[in-house]
Amino acid sequence: MAIRKNKDGSWIVDVSNGINAVTLKQRRIVRKGFKTKREALEAEQYLRSVELKEKSFGSKVTIDILYKLLKEEDKTNNRKKSYIDTQENNYNKHIKDYFSKVYDVSKLTYEDIYQFREDLREKNAKNSDKYLNPNTINKIMILLKKILDVGLRKGYYNDNPVRLLKKLPIEKRKMNFWTVKEFKHFLSLFEKDEYNVELLFTVLFFTGLRLGEALALTWRDIEFPTSTIHVIKSVYVNNGEEHISSTKTKAGTRRIIIHNKLIKTLEEWKTEQKQKLKVFTNNTEELQIFQNSPISLTKNSIEKQYKKILARDNSLKKIRIHDFRHSHASLLINQGEDYLVVKERLGHASITTTIDTYSHLYPSKQRDLADKLNDLF
Repeated sequence: MAIRKNKDGSWIVDVSNGINAVTLKQRRIVRKGFKTKREALEAEQYLRSVELKEKSFGSKVTIDILYKLLKEEDKTNNRKKSYIDTQENNYNKHIKDYFSKVYDVSKLTYEDIYQFREDLREKNAKNSDKYLNPNTINKIMILLKKILDVGLRKGYYNDNPVRLLKKLPIEKRKMNFWTVKEFKHFLSLFEKDEYNVELLFTVLFFTGLRLGEALALTWRDIEFPTSTIHVIKSVYVNNGEEHISSTKTKAGTRRIIIHNKLIKTLEEWKTEQKQKLKVFTNNTEELQIFQNSPISLTKNSIEKQYKKILARDNSLKKIRIHDFRHSHASLLINQGEDYLVVKERLGHASITTTIDTYSHLYPSKQRDLADKLNDLF
């Protein structure tokens, strides 16, 4: 018997799948200490599928087992830790509990999946009174599809009902950004002791860096002789804790050349920071570029401070921190730069992303063409 009850009331899982052809030893795994029969059955499923590598067997399949298999695949395929962490966060938050009573996912129907999505549409976003937006729901459904696809590949069942569901339409958000004039007005709201944060937002505006990329920068990432910022890592948040990972995509790992005035400002700040923090460290090269105390800046602390600064003048148009990327793109376009330059600066994985996002900001070429045709006659 694969599972049995122990004398102390706990459950034991004892599985095997024959004799190893090389060692002639039985392939057997024993695990003890499961509190319930259900936990033991799920463990049996996992041990057979992952550790004994059985392709199929009579046991019923749960969502949790399939998710563990997906996680194993992602690790084998060298998926980034930040990707796996974000995926796990979405799984635990939106999928795990909902399907916890489904003991055999092969019985799930299109109607079951449709109802799950409808429930998501009635669910509030974290720390908000607003519903989850369609883009977030689509991402959750993509994760559910990936989970069920694992069982499809393993031969546990022959259909994945998520495939029948079309994505929710996404309303294109109106793009917000600041002009140089508006950005200068924003800078005028800072107080003297907030200079490090003022410098952070100046770098965001003139580089298009993501906030996580900017907060991950140390002085080792700045090449002063060539005025170059090397973007190789990013801060991300998982379960309230900040971690550093590689950039969002391969294209996100990039070099950004900055103008002379900004590189000089950074040099001056490096000297000032060294004086401020010399009591705490001699290794200033490893310091976070924008910190002005022994405590590193976090995404949460910057977002709070940003809101506080914006509140000092209600006449200034409100934009998100992420909109500093759009502001930088707008700045480049107004300087006559083409899509490729914008793509490289922002670290987009595809030129399609750049075109889809910013094509409306490019002035129409039709008037120039009409004038050229006029000159032909």
